[in-house]
Amino acid sequence: MSQPVDTDKVFSALSDGNRRKIIELLHNKEASIIELAEFFPISFQALSKHVNILESAQILNKEKKGKYRVLSLNQKALQTSLEWISYYSNFWNESFDKLNVIIGESKTDGAPE
Repeated sequence: MSQPVDTDKVFSALSDGNRRKIIELLHNKEASIIELAEFFPISFQALSKHVNILESAQILNKEKKGKYRVLSLNQKALQTSLEWISYYSNFWNESFDKLNVIIGESKTDGAPE
């Protein structure tokens, strides 16, 4: 049974550009850490640390295939964060729509522009 996604860990993991690039690379296909290493100008140890942080946040899944561990993206972890962002995005969009209505009403009341 999988544990619930910790949104704080997801946002923390997403705060680093290298980790976001790992997610981008794994968006369409799985890869081993060795395959990912060619895209980064950092040490293998540093890349491994980034992968572990993403795995700890449940953004990545690691599965043994043959003699390699293959990484894949767990989109459910990202979906939870997207839902949180969408909720607040909708709140602000609705607030700005209401503000536009109020501004529009005040202009029609003869208020100076």
